Amino acid sequence: MDKTFNRVMCGGAEILAPRETSNKRSPARLAALLLLLCATLSISGCIGLTGASKPASSSTTPAAAELSVSPASVNFGSVAIGGTVSQSVTVSNPGGAALSVTQASTTASGFSITGVKLPMTVAPGKQSTFTIVFAPKAAGAVNGSVSVMSDASSTPSAVSISGTGVAAAALLNSSASSLSFGNVTANTSSSQSVTLTNAGNSNVTISSVSVSGTKFSASGVSSGLILSPGQHAVLNVTFSPSALGALSGSVTVASNASNSPAAISLSGAGVAAAVPHSVALGWTADTTPVAGYNVHRSTVSGGPYTKLNGAPVTSAAYTDATVSGGQTYFYVVTAVASTGAESQNSAQASAVIPTP
Repeated sequence: MDKTFNRVMCGGAEILAPRETSNKRSPARLAALLLLLCATLSISGCIGLTGASKPASSSTTPAAAELSVSPASVNFGSVAIGGTVSQSVTVSNPGGAALSVTQASTTASGFSITGVKLPMTVAPGKQSTFTIVFAPKAAGAVNGSVSVMSDASSTPSAVSISGTGVAAAALLNSSASSLSFGNVTANTSSSQSVTLTNAGNSNVTISSVSVSGTKFSASGVSSGLILSPGQHAVLNVTFSPSALGALSGSVTVASNASNSPAAISLSGAGVAAAVPHSVALGWTADTTPVAGYNVHRSTVSGGPYTKLNGAPVTSAAYTDATVSGGQTYFYVVTAVASTGAESQNSAQASAVIPTP
């Protein structure tokens, strides 16, 4: 049986359907077969098309700014009325987008905010600061908070703040109430120092530093100097006598402190410069040949004596330049043979050294 094919379009596809040249089938049967085949192909094609998955669409959440404020609380402690104390607060942005700080405010009495211009932009990963100032107007404890608003959240971040106003007390203490310079050689000078400390809770202003006694002077602290609580200054005092004799004076430091003025008494004496003394010794040379002489000294008559020279003295004279004023010395001399043997002590001689 020869077979030929009919071209049939089904679902947009061309199908070759067999066409028999003999034993012809009825047209109805052939049409049913072709419809069944097309239906099967169409259904399979639809299943293949509808079953294919579509690519998933990718979406990225935009980076957001974040607000972090530290420290969470600040305690200013006790502050004198009329004084000020400040502390810094850090605003950080740990997020991935720029942060806009729109507001920083407080309603607490005596507190204020400085060092910030709003709105303030903080870049991702960066930080900035502002300052909280406490300047109490009355005595007593004050508590409150600082509110920080930004575009990162509709809820503000808060910093708790507290402090206590106390009555102002200015107190200036001195490390010494008197200075004694002892004996100072005339036409020379000697210096000592005194530390002035603000022991109160408010500023101390030095209004004047005055010195009595012409041979005393002061430096290091000048009029108008302001010492904050706990701060100190060093006052230098110099004694420069130009003549002999005891001298006295004082330094007076005036200020707005409640214990002003601070007075420091001064004393010292001018003395003459030390005069170097010496004792010149001489004796009759030995008539027999000798290697030299040894000189011995004592501060007690009759000894024991101490030899003053190293090698034997070859002449019949010796100068002792190691004496002190106001002391009496006793001397003896011995002859030294070439063998090193020493003679007996000579007669004792004495020398009285004047003072000074």
